[in-house]
Amino acid sequence: MSNNVHRHEAYEILYESGSVSYVSYTTPDSVNSECVIPAPVKYVVPIIFIPGIMGSNIKDTADDKEVWYPRISLSTIIEYSKRDARERQIALNPATTQVGYDGDVKISKKAIPHMTKDLALARGWGSVITMGYANLLIYLESNLNQPFKKLKDQEKDKFNGTAEWEKIVQPGNADTEKILKNWSSQKTVELLGLEQHEELADYAFPVFACGYNWLQSNMKSADHVADRLNNQVMAQVKKEFPTAKFKKFIIVSHSMGGLVTRALIQNAKVKDKIAGVIHGAMPASGAPAVYQRLTVGWDGWKASTGLFKSAVAWATKFMFGNTSERLTATLANAPGGLELLPFSNYSNVGDFPKNSQAWLVIKAKTPTGEMTATLPKSNDPYKDIYQRKDCWWAMINPDFIDPAGLVAKAVKKDKLASIFDAYVKNIETVKELHDHIKDTYHANTYASYGADEGFKAFGQVVWRCKEELNISSENELIELMSLYGKKNLIELPDIKDRSDIKEDDVTRVQEDDAELSIKGSKIHNLLDNAYKKDGIREVLLDEKSKISKTNKATFYLDIKPTSKGDGTVCYQSGQDVRADGRSPIETFIINGYEHASSYDNADVQLNTIYCIANIVDMIKKSSALEGCDSKIKNL
Repeated sequence: MSNNVHRHEAYEILYESGSVSYVSYTTPDSVNSECVIPAPVKYVVPIIFIPGIMGSNIKDTADDKEVWYPRISLSTIIEYSKRDARERQIALNPATTQVGYDGDVKISKKAIPHMTKDLALARGWGSVITMGYANLLIYLESNLNQPFKKLKDQEKDKFNGTAEWEKIVQPGNADTEKILKNWSSQKTVELLGLEQHEELADYAFPVFACGYNWLQSNMKSADHVADRLNNQVMAQVKKEFPTAKFKKFIIVSHSMGGLVTRALIQNAKVKDKIAGVIHGAMPASGAPAVYQRLTVGWDGWKASTGLFKSAVAWATKFMFGNTSERLTATLANAPGGLELLPFSNYSNVGDFPKNSQAWLVIKAKTPTGEMTATLPKSNDPYKDIYQRKDCWWAMINPDFIDPAGLVAKAVKKDKLASIFDAYVKNIETVKELHDHIKDTYHANTYASYGADEGFKAFGQVVWRCKEELNISSENELIELMSLYGKKNLIELPDIKDRSDIKEDDVTRVQEDDAELSIKGSKIHNLLDNAYKKDGIREVLLDEKSKISKTNKATFYLDIKPTSKGDGTVCYQSGQDVRADGRSPIETFIINGYEHASSYDNADVQLNTIYCIANIVDMIKKSSALEGCDSKIKNL
C-alpha cells in the first residue's frame, strides 16, 4: 500500500506490519514524498532447519555449563582435544545434557537488515553451530523474504524477482542451463513459473533453527522438536505475524537431522502440520563410515584423502575423538550417533550382487587365490555385526565403553550381566529407530546428496589380512578367532587415556568374569580378542592348526574410501531415499562439497529455495482441493 503525505506539521506516522514498523515523516506541500509500505502477508510458512550430528550446541543440565559449543578457534580445538576418553564420556552423556539455545549467531545487516541478534536467538539460531549452517540460515531468510525487486524496477507481465530467483524462474537467465546440469536428476527439472513465483509474495517464511540433543535417540529428539514447534516456534510466529494465517511447516534437514525429521513426520503432535521436507546430505539408510570411525577414530585417516580442504572436518576429528578409545567412550553410550550405522535395508547393489546388504568385507590370500567374505549375511546387521564381541572384527572394544565407570553403576542398578550388555541395549534402541523410519518419507519430499569422485566415502569397509591363510571357506575367515585362535593372553596397547586404571591395580572382573591383570600400564585380557591398535587386529593362531606359517593373522583396515560421495555419506545411502518402493518427488545429485559444509554450496542453497517454492505450490493446490471438498460437503 502507498500513502502520499502533504502536511506542514512535522510529526511521525507509525505503520506496523507484523513486528516490522515503518516511520513516515511529513513534508511541505511543495515536496511530493511517497511512503511505500508493503502490505501485510496473508500466510506464514515457517522454515524449520534441523542440523546433523554434532551440529547442535549441548550443555550440562545440572550446572548449565557448555560441553559442546564448537567454534573454529585454536583455543576451542585445544580445549576439546585435551579431553581424554573418561572426560568425554562424562561431558557428552545423553542422560545429563540438553540443547543450548544461547550459542553464537551470525547475521548479515546487508542481506537481512531486519534481523537482530535477539530475533535470531528467538528463532533458535543459537541452538545450532555457525560452522556450515550460519550461511544457510542467512541465505534462506534473505532470499525467501525478499524474492522481488524494488517497485521501481517492476514491469508488468515480466519477471520482477531478484537475481537469485531469476536463475530458476522461467525463462531463466544465462546461468540457468549450467545450474540445472549441476542438479543432476533422473527427472526433467522444470523451472518455476512466473505466477508460481509471484504467489510467494503472499507468504512470509521466517527461518527457524531447531537444535536437538544428538547424543540421545533421534526418536526422543523428534519428540523434543515437535514440542518446540508447537510451543516456542508457534508463539514466535504469532508474535511476528499476528495477522497472517499459519499454513504449515517446511522442514529443511542436514545429515542425521534427516533421521530426526523422518521420526518427526510420524509424530502425532505435528505430523499434520508439515507441508513438505527437504533432505540434504542424508545417510538415508545409514553410513558404513560409522563402523570405520569407531575402529580408528573420527576421521583420523583423512590426511590421505584430501579432505583437509575442509577446516571443519580437520578440526572435528580432534574435537570429537581422533582415536577409537576416545570416540567409543562417547558413541557407545550415545544412541543418536549409533543410529547412523547402516540400516537393515542398506543397499550395496552393484558391488556385491550375491548379498546386496553386505558392506563389511574381509579379504585374505589363500593357496588357491584371494578369498572374500562379506557381512551382514542377513538383513540383521544388529546381531550379525553391532552386538558381537566374540570375533576379531568386532566394531566395539568392550574395554573402551566405560572409562569413567558410569555404565558400571547402571549395570548394577538395572541388574545387567555386563557393561557390554548395556551397550547391547543401545543397539536395540538403534534398531527400534531404524525399523520406525526405514522406507518412510513425507509425501512431499525433496532430497539432494553427493556422488563425487573428489569426495569419496565408505560404501563398504574392508579388512585385509597380511599373511596367507590356509582356509577354504568364508566362515573360517569370519570366525577365525573362535575356530583357530590361541587361548593365551593377548597384550593390548599402552593407552594413556585409560585414566580409570591405576598402576597399583591388580585385578578386576568384567564380562564373563574374565580377569584383567595390570602390569605397568599394559593390559592382558583373558578374552579372545584381537585388538592390537586402531585399525589393526591380530589373531594369535594355535600352532597345531597350521593355518598360517607365522601362527598369526594380522588384519589391516583400508584407510582410503572407494565409493563416490561427500566424504562421509556414500552415494549408495544418499540415493536410498524411497518410500515403499516409491521415489520422492525429486532427488538431486549435487557435487563439489564436503559433507559438513554441504549447505555452504551455492548450488545446494539455490536448490533448497527451488524445492521450498514447489512445496508452497503444493500447499496452495492442497488448500484449493480442501475448499472444493468443503463446498461439496455443504451441498
